[in-house]
Amino acid sequence: MQSIDDLKQYTTGNPKYRLTNANVFVSQDGYHYIDYLDPVEKLSPEIDANALTDQVTVYIENQLQSNPERFEKQAGVVKQRFRSIRGKRILDIGCGGGLFLSKLKKDGAQVIGIELSDPRAQYARTKHNLEIVKRPIEDDFWKDQQSSFDVVTLWDVIEHVNYPEQTLRYSAMMLKTGGCLFIDTPCRDSFYHRFGEITYKYTNGRFPTFLNAMYSAHPFGHKQIFSSSEIRCILERVGLEVVSVTKFHELSFPYSFYLKRLLKSDLLVNIALPVVSVLLWLFPVKNKMLVIGCKK
Repeated sequence: MQSIDDLKQYTTGNPKYRLTNANVFVSQDGYHYIDYLDPVEKLSPEIDANALTDQVTVYIENQLQSNPERFEKQAGVVKQRFRSIRGKRILDIGCGGGLFLSKLKKDGAQVIGIELSDPRAQYARTKHNLEIVKRPIEDDFWKDQQSSFDVVTLWDVIEHVNYPEQTLRYSAMMLKTGGCLFIDTPCRDSFYHRFGEITYKYTNGRFPTFLNAMYSAHPFGHKQIFSSSEIRCILERVGLEVVSVTKFHELSFPYSFYLKRLLKSDLLVNIALPVVSVLLWLFPVKNKMLVIGCKK
């Protein structure tokens, strides 16, 4: 299977899906990705403290961190791999507001976060007193810390990066022997993506439903959605042993966030919200996957 990173650098031809916010290409091997790259190399490594406004703080606390159980589960998954995480070195790539790291720090772990968003980085280091680095994992800054972490995590991150295989390769290089990489990410072989493909096909692209919410060419939007077999193959290629791939139900934002992107009407959102909430409570769709890979 060809590297998705190579495919993204030399994309030609017509997209398979023309969506509201992105054009999605599909390779012969089945990779789904968009033809947009973030200008990461232009980002300053300095954190702009002034970027954290009251409005952004409200967004982080009421939207980005609106599901506290999600962060508890993430911390629990990591702690299950060790008898104790006290003293363990943990690197969280794309740490957002730092809530996940703050929970492990309280249990005695030595934690560091990578965050490229100025306001989120500033929030994490001031709200939770965390060490935050505004440099991607591929940056030379991290060379001296290779093979020094017990845990590296990418929670809802790999779908956002420009070159996912490169990101995972450098992430794996950070691990000690026996260290583990934890990923959660949307799963393409799940109901939401498959339903979106069906509605797109049978409406000639006029009604993509969930696909519009799953891909975005906006800065740091979703650039690729992997299947469970694809992410397993990539982890093996970067030298990790895949311990488990588990599908589960989770939404990063409130249901209303996704309904607004699908329905484009506040009235329709208000009508649909209670119905959707009940249906997803009764029939939780396994839309994401948790993947654990360990360094041999």
